[in-house]
Amino acid sequence: MRLGAASLLLMGGLLLGQAPGAHEMSAHAASPAPLSFAALDGWQTDDQSAALTAFRGSCARILKLSPAAPLDTKGGDALYGRAGDWQPACEAAAKVAPGAGNARGFFQHWFAPMRLSGGPGLFTGYYEPEMKGSLTRHGVYQTPVLAPPAGFRMVEGGGRFPNRAAIEDGALETETLALLWLESPIDAFFLHVQGSGRVKLESGETVRLAFAAKTGHPYTSIGKLLVEKGAMPLDEVSMQTIRAWMEAHPQEGRALMRRNESYIFFRILRNIDPAMGPPGAEGVNLTPGRSLAVDRSHHPLGTLLFLTTEHPTVDGKARVPVRRLMVAQDTGSAIKGRQRGDIFFGSGAEAGEIAGRMKAEGELIALVPKSIAR
Repeated sequence: MRLGAASLLLMGGLLLGQAPGAHEMSAHAASPAPLSFAALDGWQTDDQSAALTAFRGSCARILKLSPAAPLDTKGGDALYGRAGDWQPACEAAAKVAPGAGNARGFFQHWFAPMRLSGGPGLFTGYYEPEMKGSLTRHGVYQTPVLAPPAGFRMVEGGGRFPNRAAIEDGALETETLALLWLESPIDAFFLHVQGSGRVKLESGETVRLAFAAKTGHPYTSIGKLLVEKGAMPLDEVSMQTIRAWMEAHPQEGRALMRRNESYIFFRILRNIDPAMGPPGAEGVNLTPGRSLAVDRSHHPLGTLLFLTTEHPTVDGKARVPVRRLMVAQDTGSAIKGRQRGDIFFGSGAEAGEIAGRMKAEGELIALVPKSIAR
């Protein structure tokens, strides 16, 4: 679970106040329409091996469910069926031999593509930031990352629980709840937006901070506030420009961050595998370029989606076509609508450069078990 880069930027129609999906064209029928794999642009050139690896992670959860159980407690569109509809494919997934051809053959044997309504939609990106920190408070390490208080239970709207400003002013037992201390308050804010991060400690050890809970107070977009105050035009808003502005205006930046009442609590993970991404909402470690954050009211966690869009290069000077099979393994507060997704690009600065600039139209096509495809 994460807020999502889209929550930070809220660019385009979202920033201008349109509901997610309000700009979407009604080119497709309201009910799902069957397609052939030959009709999927890029299907034959995509190496589905990475998607199969990610799908196996989701299958570990799906196989533990009762066959009659829904795939996701948050619901999802009826076309995805029940856990039992997916379990035979999940059992077969474990036996697929290595190789792109074998992976593609597996998906073609067990699944059928279905065109969804509402395309094209909006696609953004997120990543796992890396930062410096300390297990003790001293020197430059003055910004705490907190665990949830004992017995904490989120209430939508926050209830009477302290908001961000109150927490930063000491409304909670900071010294007791602090997991570690970061070098930069801006790093801490971006950590809250992304929902996870890697921290290099003074000892040289790298630990992971994973999402644990959030207060339930509403999220306020920093990008939206900066545009409203005339600090930058809409077409220049990105994660990079927001960070640069806050670094150049530390006092104003802190005041702006405090206007976002939402606050995220974390848990600390040690002895991490650097090749693996952070755990997403499904509890599965995310796979760079293959894990997608979705609206769970439409797409249950663990489901398969073929994505057509484009993403920026690291320097932001060009666009790269995306035609690849994704696995729904995460969600986010700003991810609303059937044709809406947030791509996990990986960990570190390079992934951040791409994720921070990612905003493009695209389309999701569902892959559903052939036994229930209509």
